[in-house]
Amino acid sequence: MPHLSSINDETAWWRLWATRHRVAAALVGGVIATHVATIFGYWFPGVGLTRLDWNTANGWVYVPFASPLEKFTVGGAFHYLDGIVFAVVFACALHPLLPWRNTVVGNLAKGLVFGTLLAIISVAFMTPRIYGPARDTDPGFLSLDLGWNYILTVFVWHWAYGLHLALIYNPLPADTEEETLPADVGEISAAGSETLPTADSMSAAATAK
Repeated sequence: MPHLSSINDETAWWRLWATRHRVAAALVGGVIATHVATIFGYWFPGVGLTRLDWNTANGWVYVPFASPLEKFTVGGAFHYLDGIVFAVVFACALHPLLPWRNTVVGNLAKGLVFGTLLAIISVAFMTPRIYGPARDTDPGFLSLDLGWNYILTVFVWHWAYGLHLALIYNPLPADTEEETLPADVGEISAAGSETLPTADSMSAAATAK
């Protein structure tokens, strides 16, 4: 079985913490993954992809008659909340069901699958049924009317989200976790019993006096 010492010392402490605090690690991962992917969305035109502004897109849904700044701010709040909630759902419900072992590569594969699932939901439902109608547009079936570049961009965006989530929510395999518990309670007790006086030894010492 792998031991903590066989794992990169630079990441071992975090992976052990993430293993023991799954929801907390998912919350941290959700914030980071959502932010990184959101920034990527604004940078995509630099590599020939479509600019994705999910903050404003959500603003059109929640506050359609607000100013552009209000749309961006309110929509951004809901967008980040969605990313965090999906991260917890991933950690608690989907991650344990996926077949790969919890190695670094296995966890990245799970994140990539999760990102792919979210991308499919986005192009198949959210864009044509929610975001498009909010702006009085019809993206068509599977968002095909927006073109292949938009669809590819949505997948790349969600892959970035899933991979960064998996980099942060990166628990250890179950067998490794068992071997990396802090100093075993039994070992601590045994060590302590060697130094603490027993009732018999105290009685013998008193008699000797």
